[in-house]
Order: sequence, then C-alpha cells, then structure tokens
Amino acid sequence: MNIIHPRLLFTIAAMVAGSFLPNMFVALSDTHRLMLTELPLLLFAVVIILSHFFKQGRSGFAALLMLIAYLFIQNRLQVPLSVGSTRFEYYFLVFIIPLNLLIFSLLPERSIFSKPGFIYSALILWQVVIFYWLEFPENSDLANQILASLEPWLIYTFEFTPLPTLFLGFLLSMALVAVLLLMYRNLSSDQAFLGALLAFSITLIQFNQAWISVSMFVISAVFLLFSVLHRSHEQAFIDELTMIPGRRALNSELAQLGKKYTIAMMDIDHFKKFNDTYGHDIGDNVLQMVAAQLTKVTGRGKVYRYGGEEFTVIFKGKNAHDCIDDLEEIRELVANYPFRVRDSNERPEDSDTGTKMRQNRSNKDGTVQVTISIGVAERNSDNSEAELVIKAADGLLYQAKEKGRNCVCY
Repeated sequence: MNIIHPRLLFTIAAMVAGSFLPNMFVALSDTHRLMLTELPLLLFAVVIILSHFFKQGRSGFAALLMLIAYLFIQNRLQVPLSVGSTRFEYYFLVFIIPLNLLIFSLLPERSIFSKPGFIYSALILWQVVIFYWLEFPENSDLANQILASLEPWLIYTFEFTPLPTLFLGFLLSMALVAVLLLMYRNLSSDQAFLGALLAFSITLIQFNQAWISVSMFVISAVFLLFSVLHRSHEQAFIDELTMIPGRRALNSELAQLGKKYTIAMMDIDHFKKFNDTYGHDIGDNVLQMVAAQLTKVTGRGKVYRYGGEEFTVIFKGKNAHDCIDDLEEIRELVANYPFRVRDSNERPEDSDTGTKMRQNRSNKDGTVQVTISIGVAERNSDNSEAELVIKAADGLLYQAKEKGRNCVCY
C-alpha cells in the first residue's frame, strides 16, 4: 500500500480543479447553462447502460445513487434551507448517500438485472419511499422531532458552509474509509466511488455556491464512466490470473510493430509435472510468481501471457543480441526465487505416488526451484512478419529445452 497513491492524487486534483468550474459557468449563456444542468443526467444514464452491458453493477448502482441525489438537489433544494422541509431533506441526503456509496463499494459485483441487482435496487427504492413518507404532511411531526433531537449537536463552526461540524466530521470519516479502501485494493471502481463521495461532499459543503452541484456531479459521472470503460478494457486485455496483458493485447501489439523488434518466447520448465506434483492451485501460484518476476524485465521489454505456461516479451527497436542480458536477468530472477509450497500435510493426499513426488521435489525448507526456458528471435529478411518471428522464437525455445532447460537460446 503506497502512501503516495497516483489514483488518490489524481482524484483529489480533479476535485480541486472542479471547485473552480462554477465561476466559469456564470459567464455562459442561458442556453448553455440549461445544457450543463442536463449533462449530469445524461452522463449518469450512460454509465448505468454501459455498466449493464459490461456486467459492472456496482458502478451502475453508484451512478443511480448519484442520479437520484442530483435530481433531489435540482428539484427540491433550490430554495433557502429555512424554507419548509428543505433543511430536513438536506440533512437526509448527508447521511443516506455516503452510507449507500460505501455499502455498494463493498458489495460483490453483480449485474443490474440479476437477482442480487434487484435486491440492491429494492434497497434504494425503500430509502426513497421512506424519504417521501416522512415528507407527507401527516408525518411532518416525526421529521420535526428528528430535527429537534439533532439540534443540541448542531454546532455551526465554519462560515463557508451551512453544514454543522457534526455532519462535516461524518463526511470526512466516510471519505477516509473510501481513501483507505482505494489504497488497499487499488481498483478503478474504488477510485470512482471515492470521486463520487468527494463530489457529493463538496456539493453539500459549498451548497450556497451557484453551480456547485452541476460541476461536482459532472466530475463524479466522468469518474464513474472512466471506471466502467477502464474495467471493461481490463477484462478484455488483462489476464485475470497473472494480471499482465493477455493474448488479445499481444495480438493488438503485434499488429502495430515497426520494422525493428525482437520477440522472446518463454515457457515454465516441467510445468505439467509441477501441477501433477503439487496441484493446480499451486500451479496457478507459480504462474503468478513468474509473471511478477517477468514484469521486472529491463530494456523496455513488454510482457504478455501467451497462453498456459507460456509468456512473451516484446522489445521494440532492438535486435536479439541487445536483449540477451535483460532476458538472462529475469531468467535468473525466476530461478533464484524461493518459491514456497504448502507442507505435504496441508494438502489432501491423492495417492502414495503423489506424496513421494512432493517429498522428492521439495527442499527441506519447503521451497522448490522454478525455472524458465527462453527462445529469442528478431525481425529480419527471413522472418519479416510478427507471426514468423514468434514461430522462430518458439523453435529456439524448444532448443533451450533440449539443451537442459533454464537457459536462453537465440
């Protein structure tokens, strides 16, 4: 967990920049102002639609919450807080929206139209019904009692906001939880939820400033939209197990290579036997470990998972000879990594043979050596297409296997 987190810094910078937007909106014509007022509605609607198609229900429900909050602010809170039940509605939003945003950020990802999605929708609808029920004239006494019970705690310390200190502290604590969640999980969706929470909080803190809700909710919608698109890109191009670019990303890169490049094909040695010995769960851990080491490659090499236990590294603008030192370095990183497996007693024994294989291949400290073999080929007159370069690198990879593995052939 990094103390200086790029996503956190970008989110805060965007909020600071957004706080200056209301001053720019004042100079616009009435037509442009009307268009700006409708823009958050359009953006949130787009997020909800895309989240359905990309199976990202959490972002969709966050957009739905922000859409409802924006409609409430635009249709019910455009008068002084002293008028009617406006203050009660204002306080109601202070608690309900941040709590819901944090709850949805912690819920598992579900499609909007799935069974859990309908439950989430019912939760939001239930809160809206409660809000309007409290607004009925016959229930006004209850709303007044709630405000009266809060009155001893409502100390207004700061002149720049109509929010009492108690509510400012609540919003700050919610934002702190969202920050910690982003720093711990480092997900684009967490960044979007933090952006939504900060945008909503700034809107209520600076509620007396004209156009603040439009400015902040537009930024919130952009964060949510970016999160949906970024996550859909990850699902299409990032290998879920190893978290490095996968075959589709590799194919896209191969189509854009120039005239000078080198491709390295690499394979984990004896991977099938490793799976048979330790099981597929440990095999997955091996793939993750190897991928993590390969991402440390120097020389501007870019790593991809080719498929199974095979990986690919592309060096743009380099010939094969220039890349050998970089590849030898990552080969040694993998070979020297102290990969630890679970004790044989921690895993159910499938056979006596399996037990013996585990005991024979494990060191006394419970670690095993994982190695890779590498074949390297460059683009030349004989291999003028990327597919031919990969084929040549594959052939050299098999030569490395025949030479005893854990080596580089070029």
